[in-house]
Parts: sequence; C-alpha cells; structure tokens
Amino acid sequence: MKHRENSSVSRGHTSRASASLLVTGGLLVAFAFSSCKPFDVNVATEEPIKVDLSMDVHVYQHGAESKANKKSMDDYKTIMNRRRDRMAEIQELKNNRTVGETHEGKLEIRNLPAAEYGNYVKETIRSENDDREFLIAHEAAEKSISADEVREAQWRHWQRKSFPGEWIEVEDGDGSGKYKWIQKAGADGE
Repeated sequence: MKHRENSSVSRGHTSRASASLLVTGGLLVAFAFSSCKPFDVNVATEEPIKVDLSMDVHVYQHGAESKANKKSMDDYKTIMNRRRDRMAEIQELKNNRTVGETHEGKLEIRNLPAAEYGNYVKETIRSENDDREFLIAHEAAEKSISADEVREAQWRHWQRKSFPGEWIEVEDGDGSGKYKWIQKAGADGE
C-alpha cells in the first residue's frame, strides 16, 4: 500500500512542477513582450508614384440582335482576332522604320524592302489597313458619326501609342491642312 502512496505523490509533484514551469515561462514571455517599444515604419515615397495608363473602352448593347447585326459582330470579332495575331508583325515593321501611321488611321509603307520580303510587307499592310477600314466603318455606324471623325480619332490614338523613333504623319503646322512625316520624338523631346 505504501507503494501506491508514493506513486500518487510522485504524480502530484510532477503536475505541480509542470504547472510552475508553465506559469514561469508565461511570465517571462509576457515580460519580454511588455518591454518592447512599438516602432514606426515609414512607407512614404520621396516623390509620388506615377502611372501612365492608356485604355480603350468599347460599350456594347446586348439583347435581341438582328441577323445583320449578329453577322457584323461575328465579323468584328474575327477581325479583332486577326489584328491581335498580326500585332507583333506590325510592331516589328514599325520598329524597323518600314511603315508609319498616317493621318487617316492607317499604315503606309515608308521603306519598302526588296524581293519576297517586300511582297510580304505589302500584303501584311494591305490586310491590316483593310481590317482597320472595316473597324472604322463599324465604329462610325455604331456611334452614328462620320468615318472621317473615327479616322481622326484613330490617327490621334496611334500617334499617342507610337514609340519614339517610329514614323508618324503630323499636321504641317502652317494651317494649310497638309501633313508631313516625322519620326516621333522621345519623352524628353529628342
């Protein structure tokens, strides 16, 4: 019977020791954190963050469509996909200073390459301009404005989106209504 008493005393002693360690450890942790001082983190920038954003917004009315309108939308989607697929080729031609953006919202060949590549450039630009002309007519009909208004808006759009060094057609500046070719200047005017 004595053996049982020692066993229960021993278990009680272990429980008290564990509880004592737990309380002591908790007090140490509480003391350590209570002595910490809060600190400030400065997340301000010396100058405001600048964001350059260019966006096109197209608004469509969904609902009952006539067959002609549905075909027009199918054609629109097909043409937008073709233009998206051709985008890298067009940018490469602009980068090589082979083509430029006209005041009519179309592309024009500035330096025609020789031989077979020249034929490829002609065909690519013809396809792009045909697609742009369809989209100009589509937007004019959708907004009930003239195609010339859309062409001018497209011209301004492509002027803004052109990179420095690319060919763009600009107003001559003498009030004659004529245009001239320039290579777009950089942001610092060079």
